Amino acid sequence: MSAEPINEDLAGTEGSPFRGYSSGAEMTLMEHLKELRNRVVISSAALVVATVVCFLFWETILGWLLAPAREEIPDFRVSSFSPTDRISIIMKIGLYGGLIISSPVIVYELLAFIVPGLTPKEKRMLLPGIAGVIAFLVGGMAFAYWVILPASLGFLLELGSTEIENVTGAKQYVDFVVRIVFWVGIAFELPMVLALVARLGMVRAKQLLAFWRYAVIAIFIIAAVVTPTPDPLTQTMVAGPLFFLYFVGIAFAWLVQPRRKAPDGAATA
Repeated sequence: MSAEPINEDLAGTEGSPFRGYSSGAEMTLMEHLKELRNRVVISSAALVVATVVCFLFWETILGWLLAPAREEIPDFRVSSFSPTDRISIIMKIGLYGGLIISSPVIVYELLAFIVPGLTPKEKRMLLPGIAGVIAFLVGGMAFAYWVILPASLGFLLELGSTEIENVTGAKQYVDFVVRIVFWVGIAFELPMVLALVARLGMVRAKQLLAFWRYAVIAIFIIAAVVTPTPDPLTQTMVAGPLFFLYFVGIAFAWLVQPRRKAPDGAATA
C-alpha cells in the first residue's frame, strides 16, 4: 500500500540541498521509510565516529576544559578521588564531544528529511529560526567558555584561606564546566523563545516591554538555576547578558508577531 502522493510544491525543488532521495514529484510510504532509515544510519554513523575520535583524544579535550582555570592559575591540576573517576571522565568527554561534533550532520539529516515536505511559507519561517537557534546556542556556549568560566573559576579557586588546601576533583571539575557551558548556551535561546511565543500570538512585544521589571527577577532566578554555584559573581555574569537578550527578544517579537488589522483594514503592529 502506498501513501498519498506528495505535491511537487511540497517535495522540494530541483537542486535544493534538502531535496529528498526521490527525484520525482511523488514518494510512496515505503520510499519515505527508506529515506528515514538512511538518514538515521548516516546520523548514527557520524555520532559513532565522532565519539570514537573524542575517546582517542580525551586528554587533549580535557586540556581544553582545564584552559579556563589555567588562565587564572597556570599550574592548576585536577585529582582523581576514585578508581572509576578516570573512566567516568573519558566516557563523558567521548559522549558529549561526539554529540557536539556530530550535531551538524544530525541537524542536516533531520532538515533534509523534513524540509521537502514543508510549504514555501513554512520553509521561510523554519530555516531562519533554526539558524537563529544555532547562532544563539553557539554564542552562549562560547561566552560561557571564554568569559564566564575564567572569571568564575578564578574567583572560586582563589577564595578561601591558607588553612584550606584547594584540591579539585577531576570528575567534579568536568561536570562543573560542562554544566555551565551547556546551560548558558540554552539560556541564550531567550530571544528565540520570545519570538516563538509572539509568533504564536501568546504575547506581544508591547507587553514584553511593559513586563521588563518582572523579567529582571525571572532572569536572576534563571541565572541561579543555570549556575551550579551560589556565588553572586557567576550568577551576575550570566544574568547580565540575559537581560540584554531579553530586549533583543522584544525586537524579534515585534518583527514576527501577527499584525493586527485596523478598522480600515490596514495592518498594524
